[in-house]
Amino acid sequence: MTQKTKGSPQRARLILGAVVLVAVVIAAALVLISSQSSFSATTVDYSQIPQGRQDDGGFVLGDPTAPITIVAFEDFLCGHCQRYKSTVDKLISDYVAKGKARFEYRFTPVVEPQGYSRTAAELNECAEILRPGSFWNAHDRLYELASARRFNDSSARSFAEMMDIPYADLLACSSDATQVDIDSRLATQLEVRGTPTVFFRIGDGVPQLSPFSNQPTIEQLGTLIEQFS
Repeated sequence: MTQKTKGSPQRARLILGAVVLVAVVIAAALVLISSQSSFSATTVDYSQIPQGRQDDGGFVLGDPTAPITIVAFEDFLCGHCQRYKSTVDKLISDYVAKGKARFEYRFTPVVEPQGYSRTAAELNECAEILRPGSFWNAHDRLYELASARRFNDSSARSFAEMMDIPYADLLACSSDATQVDIDSRLATQLEVRGTPTVFFRIGDGVPQLSPFSNQPTIEQLGTLIEQFS
């Protein structure tokens, strides 16, 4: 009886330890699932939407005659930008595809300004240089890569495979991809302090900060767009 009594606390501690371990594993799994589910691949058919560039090279999507342009300063490696992607997709499908607004994307490397954030921007521009008309699909593939795992030295090769573009060609192009510098200067000029930050422009006017917040909801964007429709 004495031996059984002494063993009970030890067994209890073992059981408690096992329960705690299981709880930690479950919590970690839930966090991983949550982080992965925060981003969903787009179903936008960009081939049906006009694509162009601003006078300074900024990439823009939508009917050139649309009265308002929503301008987003973003970084592919930014977690907030990855989560905001669903709002952008909704904006494109509900307003840009219908000719009510345009969407302008500006490279703003803030997570790793001289590292992978800049690399991702260069890859996106180079996809368009090497395969005209592929910018927006490449834009989505980069968000998929960045949200699935942290960018690393193999990400450019993975991107090349996804886009079916020779990896060597992408590397050779990177020295000519300077749009990220133009966009970064514009971000500095407009005092952009984080990503995503959303502006709007009327016609060819200077971008104005969203009247709602740096990250307006799709409902707020709709309200803004309808004012000029």
